[in-house]
Amino acid sequence: MLSASAGCGTATGSTDAGGDANPMSCSPDRLHTGLGTPANIDAYDCELLRYTQQFNEPDALIFKAIIYVESRFQFDSMSCPNAPCGTPSGWSTAETQCFGLMQIVPACSGPLVSPGLLPNGHPNMTLDQGSASWSSSVFNPAINIQIGIAGIAENRRQVMQQFPGCSQDQYTLMAIGNYNSYGSTHGCDQYNVAYDNAVLAAYRQYATASGWPAHPY
Repeated sequence: MLSASAGCGTATGSTDAGGDANPMSCSPDRLHTGLGTPANIDAYDCELLRYTQQFNEPDALIFKAIIYVESRFQFDSMSCPNAPCGTPSGWSTAETQCFGLMQIVPACSGPLVSPGLLPNGHPNMTLDQGSASWSSSVFNPAINIQIGIAGIAENRRQVMQQFPGCSQDQYTLMAIGNYNSYGSTHGCDQYNVAYDNAVLAAYRQYATASGWPAHPY
């Protein structure tokens, strides 16, 4: 939910009024599980592949598992009424919460959340997918996933600076642990184990279902 700020294929397509993805082309969709539950489990694979590649992250499937833990693939999910990053001046309580698939937190500020902000600097909370404002909404899966993966990539950069000499997979676990609870990483093998284990349980299930080459976390 919290980040430092906050494809392996070509993705095309859009989402309909219910939040379900219309047919897309991810060439190929290597994250497809075919599991059917939760609803929309395979709906956002194109975005996951696209932004994993854009931010040079090593494992697209880990983000699919994070979405399961954070929102159960519910694009309009909204939680964190405790304002985990505080309430910026002039913001409402609703604006300080966690939003969408990856439960991003615009109140954490920083340039990484800018794609989901209005010109006045407040989060764009549009839910109407027919609105012109939907293109930059924090609930838009493409925007939400972009911000979420960018935040984890930034977390990775930070922990690599703080704790040199760890393995790539350790840096992944350290970065996603900080995504849930920023500052919870204290070393190569000292990170947010409870959160990471919840993510890894989904990850292993999805890797088996999709044939993804799972990392040995």
